[in-house]
Amino acid sequence: MTAADCLYRAATEKLDANDFTGAIELARAGLLRDENHPGLLQVYGLAAYHLGDPVDALEGLEGASMIAPLAPVSQLALADLYLCSGKRQSAATGLFFLAEPERCPTPLLPDLARLLGKLGAYRSAFKVCRRLARARSWYHPAHYGMAYYLAKLNKPIEKWLPHLRAAVELAPGAVPYRVALANALGNAGRPEEACEVVRDVPAAALSCPACLKRLQSAAEEAGEVQLALRFRDRLREITRRRCDTAEGDCFET
Repeated sequence: MTAADCLYRAATEKLDANDFTGAIELARAGLLRDENHPGLLQVYGLAAYHLGDPVDALEGLEGASMIAPLAPVSQLALADLYLCSGKRQSAATGLFFLAEPERCPTPLLPDLARLLGKLGAYRSAFKVCRRLARARSWYHPAHYGMAYYLAKLNKPIEKWLPHLRAAVELAPGAVPYRVALANALGNAGRPEEACEVVRDVPAAALSCPACLKRLQSAAEEAGEVQLALRFRDRLREITRRRCDTAEGDCFET
C-alpha cells in the first residue's frame, strides 16, 4: 500500500464522519504524492462539494471520472454540480444511468429522485420513488414523492391520492404532507375531508399564502367558520412575506 493509498483511507474515514475539512486536507496531501489517484480525487471533490466549493468539487470529480468510474455518491454530486452550472445534458446522462435498476444503492435513491425532479424528469423520479417504496415501505418520503411526481405529470388525482394518504398515515405529524392532502381533497370537491385532515394543524405551522388561501376556501365551502377564520387570520399575518415552503412541499393541482 502506497502513502497515497494510506492517506486515501484516512481521508475516506474523515469524509464518512462528515469532517469535510479534514477530508479535503488529507486528500490534498495525498494528491501531492499521486496527483492521479482516483480515490483521492473523488474524496477531494466530494469534500469540496459538501463545503460549498463547486469549482474545486468539479475539478476533483471530473478529474476522477477521467481515470476510473465514479462511485454512485460521486456521480450524484457531479450531476448536482452540472445542474447548478446549467449543464443539463451532462447531468441527465449521469442521472439516467443511475436510474437504471441495480445501479444506485438504496440509501442513495432519495437523492437520485430529488435530482431527477430538479432536472424535470418527473417520470423517472416517480419510478425511483416507487422502487424505494417497494424496498422500504415504511419510508414515507418515497410515498410522498410518488404522489408529487404523478401530480407533476398531470395524472388524475385518483392516481396519486392513495400515495399521499400513505405518506400521511406513515408520518401524521408531517405538516407539509397533511397540507398537500387537504389541498388535493379540496380541489377534488371534498372540502369536509380536507378540513378533517388539517383541523388540528396549528395555524402557526403554515407559512405558504397559496396553501392558506386554498385551505380557507375549503373550510368556507364546508361551512367550517372557525377553521376558515383561523386560516384567514394566519394569512393576514404573513401577507407581506414570501412563501417559505420548499417547492417540493406545495402541490399545485
